[in-house]
Amino acid sequence: MRLLPIFTPLLFSFRAAFAAIEANPTPPGLQFLYNANITVGLSVDVGKIPAGNVTVIPVIGGALIGPKVSGKILAIGADWGLATSNGYFLSDIRAQIRTMDNANIYVQMAGLSQGTDGLVYIRTTFQTGDKNYWWLNYAFAFGTMKPSGTGFVVDMWHLT
Repeated sequence: MRLLPIFTPLLFSFRAAFAAIEANPTPPGLQFLYNANITVGLSVDVGKIPAGNVTVIPVIGGALIGPKVSGKILAIGADWGLATSNGYFLSDIRAQIRTMDNANIYVQMAGLSQGTDGLVYIRTTFQTGDKNYWWLNYAFAFGTMKPSGTGFVVDMWHLT
């Protein structure tokens, strides 16, 4: 019975905090960033590790087009994918973009596939020293990646 006076102020503070939460908050804005076709080479099976099976898929090229970013994907990078024993696929891609105006952008994509359709949900970070694309260093980007005949197709957006 003595615990009730201690918890009563906590209950009132939780109620006050939840009362301040909007019932229907405004969702963030989205802006389409680009569509990319990533060409890949022959995969290398690293083998089974404690977390699952690792396969490295080299990135050997590709192209991307979008309203603010367009260019080619250089033959630098790979997807270090992990297939877990419980059916998930964790994608870990590093790649290099060269834009149409010759800016270099380093891309890191990490994602998760939960089904058998090959669709991977990815989050992406960018690094560049180019002043025209500096904003990408701070972009919160995410998208989808799905298999294609020569590799993967990526559709990417960022929060505005």
